[in-house]
Amino acid sequence: MTSFGLPMIIKKVLLATKQTALEYYRQSYDSPQDVIPRKLLSLKKKEHEEHYLSLNLIREVLKKYDISYKTVYMPYAAHEEFLDNDLIISVGGDGTVLNTARFIRDKTPLLAVKSEKDSAGVLCTLSARDFEKALKSIFLDDFKMQSWTRAEGKFGNKIDIALNEIAIGTKHFNGLAHYEIRLGGKSERQRSSKIIVATGTGSTGWYANIPYSEKRFSPEAKELKYLVSEHIKKHKYSMVQGSIGPGQTMEITSLMDVDGTINFDGDKNRRMYPFPIGKKLRIKISDSPLKVIIPKI
Repeated sequence: MTSFGLPMIIKKVLLATKQTALEYYRQSYDSPQDVIPRKLLSLKKKEHEEHYLSLNLIREVLKKYDISYKTVYMPYAAHEEFLDNDLIISVGGDGTVLNTARFIRDKTPLLAVKSEKDSAGVLCTLSARDFEKALKSIFLDDFKMQSWTRAEGKFGNKIDIALNEIAIGTKHFNGLAHYEIRLGGKSERQRSSKIIVATGTGSTGWYANIPYSEKRFSPEAKELKYLVSEHIKKHKYSMVQGSIGPGQTMEITSLMDVDGTINFDGDKNRRMYPFPIGKKLRIKISDSPLKVIIPKI
């Protein structure tokens, strides 16, 4: 065993790979070429091919080193598939990392591989062409293990965690959210377009594009930062930005009659939850940070 708890010999790997846009088109339309512009369809075919070249390269390397693996397609996976693995590898881009991270609730480390060169891949730590080098560095215990802070949101009997951010607002985020916020002995009723509670990992995303947001902070920072966006300025709110530190909990009570929502990591299809009037959301630093391998290549 290494000092990080990762076996020197990796025996069982889970490959979490994305569904490409082309696969989505083929699944959604009988004849994609009749509804998708030719230029866009050609681009998506190229991206599809590049992704599978990367995925197959990773598979071949794992076979070369006699490492057993199973493939799951994100986001269509189950929590049970993420248990009892030595290593989890996400293959895709930032969306794949976020979809994969939501299923990792233990200390199993993640290696994030970017499968397309034109993908933003900010959360990915290497490209597929460097995968074999990265694997060798893991065998030699020549890597860093980072603990990326996550945000936990509890509402009713439901608990979810976010690697990037938790957002509170109206269903389509074009209405006016009404709520009460409590933190550090202070409370305030507010109206705004939304509240974003971000981790250091998410500080380069949605959070960074809100006016008056602070600079990017480390994914390992033991704090969360919140911003109230597009609030009604005439009320001169005092709690429009701040931090949630270790041991602190922010409580948000919905005052919205209809369309109030809680959203985790921008996933509007699977992780957007109703937030009706009177319901409370409690946000804190998760006790389960995401263990991420940073290989030396």
